[in-house]
Amino acid sequence: MLTFKTTTLLPVLLLALTLAGPGLSLRAGDDHGHAHDPFEPTLTREEGSFLAKVMTMTETDVNEAVRLLREERPEKFKSAALDFTLGNLLFQNDELTAAESAYREAVAKMPRFRAALMNLGRILLMQNRTQETITLYQRLVEDGQANADILLLLGHAMLMEDAPVGAETAYRQALLLRPRDGEIRMGLAKALLSQERYREGLALIDEILERDPLNQELWSLRVNAMLTDGDLERATRATEQARRLGRATPSMLASLGDLWLNQDRPIDALDAYSEAFAGEKPSLDRLLRATEGFLMVDDAEGAQTMIARAESELEINDDPEARISLLRLKADWAVREGQTDNAIALLRQVLERNPLDGRALLTLTDLQAHEGHMEKALLTAERAARVEGYEAEALLRQARIEVGRGHYARAVPLLESAQAFDPRDAVSRYLEQVRRLSE
Repeated sequence: MLTFKTTTLLPVLLLALTLAGPGLSLRAGDDHGHAHDPFEPTLTREEGSFLAKVMTMTETDVNEAVRLLREERPEKFKSAALDFTLGNLLFQNDELTAAESAYREAVAKMPRFRAALMNLGRILLMQNRTQETITLYQRLVEDGQANADILLLLGHAMLMEDAPVGAETAYRQALLLRPRDGEIRMGLAKALLSQERYREGLALIDEILERDPLNQELWSLRVNAMLTDGDLERATRATEQARRLGRATPSMLASLGDLWLNQDRPIDALDAYSEAFAGEKPSLDRLLRATEGFLMVDDAEGAQTMIARAESELEINDDPEARISLLRLKADWAVREGQTDNAIALLRQVLERNPLDGRALLTLTDLQAHEGHMEKALLTAERAARVEGYEAEALLRQARIEVGRGHYARAVPLLESAQAFDPRDAVSRYLEQVRRLSE
């Protein structure tokens, strides 16, 4: 997670003026405010007195402090520090557009004002204006004024811009300045993982976890990296570790349910899903995937539990596409329970909503054939064959129905067409057998 805090100033003035928070030193200029450093502004004594008044006001009324800077600042006060302070106060009030304008005004007066450029970059990054952020921070790097914070934010921007190699370079430079900084190390780990350098990325994550074993984001990053790398067994173990530590997010637990289903352990899967869906409202997509998973391993009870949850969610937030998916899954459940009439009725509801649902058409074909309604099954399969992506399976079903009726000559061209869409060795062998029977 990216964090954005404004950089403030710690000016050493005759008035001993202090702005809250860590930052850089601001030296007093002469009475005309002439700067002695191209990277840090100065204040005249009068400007310093005015800014002291503003900062005192921030302790009780930030809005009044903003008003003072906007409306009562004497026209002769030209220091970029005043615009910078206004930007900070607006930033802290989440008035990003106004804060951006104030920082740009400060930079217009002092183009190499490092703290103003840094905070301006933060605002741009928060608005996903990553390329602008990169350009801005590269100016500071070129000036030799990039500190660890700037390099960290530059790394974030490059990572968001899908430039992981550049991000890695920025993070590594930041680490030279702050070797033990957890956020920099996490950014570097993300940059490595984005380059599919899983071994290096995971090694770094494990190293960070030794110091911060309860960091939930690290556990999530670790598990996702293992899943992306295809190491499902290790991902399962890692998620269970996070679960025992109480650091597994609902999303991680839902993924754990998927993992257990893939390993034919439906009881463990249902336990993981139940825990995942107890803490916060699961997405319909998650519930439907869980339902499909339980049906795949013939766990009717687990599927029924998920169906009930999905139906409850649809009563609150209706989603036409999700409702079609749920009807299809309920039909699959009814098939497994031997409720053929119920399954057919559910599939007809699906097809009323979407006449080109290829999966529903194929299932209906199978049920009609099973019930002995061969002509209806053939017509349904013909409809399915006109749906993109389902042509091969639909033609294969038509061929099998014709073979079952002894119409071998009719089956041959259907199998040949199926092979044209999706060549398969098993279908090829079946085709040769049917050809011999048709002779």
